[in-house]
Amino acid sequence: MVPKGSSGPVACFGSSQIRLAIALLLALAIFNPVRSADISVREIAELLFKAPAKSQVNLAGRDLSFLDLSELDFKGAKLVGSNLHGSDLTGANLSHANLSRAMLDRATIVGADFSGADLSEALIRLPHAVGSVAFDRASSPIFFGADLSSARLVARLDGADFRNARLERANLAPYGDTTQNTLTRRSVMIACDFSGAMLEGANLSEAILRFANFQNANLTRANLSGADLTMANLSGADLTDANIADANFDGANLKATRGLGKAACISTARNLNWSD
Repeated sequence: MVPKGSSGPVACFGSSQIRLAIALLLALAIFNPVRSADISVREIAELLFKAPAKSQVNLAGRDLSFLDLSELDFKGAKLVGSNLHGSDLTGANLSHANLSRAMLDRATIVGADFSGADLSEALIRLPHAVGSVAFDRASSPIFFGADLSSARLVARLDGADFRNARLERANLAPYGDTTQNTLTRRSVMIACDFSGAMLEGANLSEAILRFANFQNANLTRANLSGADLTMANLSGADLTDANIADANFDGANLKATRGLGKAACISTARNLNWSD
């Protein structure tokens, strides 16, 4: 209790200031509510355990945000439009699951297996995908043969496996609007394997792709402007009509690269050691 006439903390504020502070707190509560999952981890585990062989557990549209789903085998579950924001999917088996239009923003996907999964139009912004400071491919997520067409992906995914994946029209461009005092974030995909991947029309602008493997990948009409392709392997890749403005090809393997002569803004590409 603050004695009358004291200079305690309450005395520093007038009644109008207190009312204003309360109003601001209520506004924050309304416009930024604390979300909670609408199903428990135990309930999900029971559904998956009791599911008949070859059946697909339906979790479409469910709120699974901030749940600890690590090491869980989803057995190809249907997760269309589900909310996995902030959830822990460390070591989870999501192979052949349907995650179309799902939200995985800020989810932990260290060692998660998305092989053959449908991630078309999914949102995967700023997930936690690095298991340790030291490079460890074994802890990188797996997207082998996955469908990420039209997905919004901004992440650090060093060593991730995208072999034979579909990334047509996928957007890996920087995330964040500097006009709103938000730092612009770039996709960092050092030593990722995109061999045989379909990247037609994908936006890889300003992505850091050092040592990445694009062998025999389809990069036609892809946006590689400002991308860092230092020491990348582009052997056999198709760059027809790709935008390579200000892209850095220092030390890149361009042996048998197709369509490079038809790439847009080739004159502004950096360290491009190539002859038609």
